Amino acid sequence: MKTLNFINSMKTTSKFKNLLKISLLTGFIPFVFNNQPAKAVTECPENDTVTSLSGVSSPCYITPETYKVTFFELGFCTSDPLSTSTLDKSSCAKSWDNTSGVTTDLALKTYSKMPGNIYKIPNAVYTHAYVVMSNSSILKGKYKLKDGPTFYSKANYSGSTNESEYDTFTDEVVNMEGSEGTGLCYDYAASTTSGPVKAVLADNNLNSATNTTTCNSATRMIGSIEMNSSLTMDDSVKGYRLTWVVTNMGMGINIDGSGNPFSTRGGPFAPQFTLIK
Repeated sequence: MKTLNFINSMKTTSKFKNLLKISLLTGFIPFVFNNQPAKAVTECPENDTVTSLSGVSSPCYITPETYKVTFFELGFCTSDPLSTSTLDKSSCAKSWDNTSGVTTDLALKTYSKMPGNIYKIPNAVYTHAYVVMSNSSILKGKYKLKDGPTFYSKANYSGSTNESEYDTFTDEVVNMEGSEGTGLCYDYAASTTSGPVKAVLADNNLNSATNTTTCNSATRMIGSIEMNSSLTMDDSVKGYRLTWVVTNMGMGINIDGSGNPFSTRGGPFAPQFTLIK
């Protein structure tokens, strides 16, 4: 998991560059999938506990060893910023940004630094959070069958049982499908344990994709989540802690007809917020 500590960011109205300290615990928005549509997240059986994945819904999801995501902006809203297919920040307060983007590995379990601008969040009750990130991420992971081989990720979503071929793969999202039921490439919705989530694909200027052509040329993903518990910002709040969860869902494994892993895909991550007083 990765935790971002926005300490004292509520106490200043300046836009000085700050370093956001990030520890890796394990959760943001469960809608990051590769260019094959995905609707639900099924956890794979615990590592080294089954001899076959027969009967397990494909894909099933594991905890990746690497999950690098590039973030551009994060904020809180008093209503849904993706109530339509276009990002509407009229009810939102931006809490952090970096126009160049900051890449961080959500799968690590150490502290790192995330440079960017921290903004004061006005006192209010916030029901939603939003994030702007790249639609491309880098993942790496493996899964072992009991009394059988270990399946390793390779480049281009393929997999191998040869450890010498163990490598990262780039997951570029150009097609999303969830419970929204539209079957369109550019929007996504799902219910998760962290709250209902939505996402749209967009270009560098955050113009939402509207068809296959603009999905294929997308460079950004915009996500929102309706938090299970609203956040009340007041004068007692010194900052907040954001935990990104990838455990048992960050990387997907596709299963063949014989119950063996045969390829990989990107998986979701979700946010958890804790106020610091």
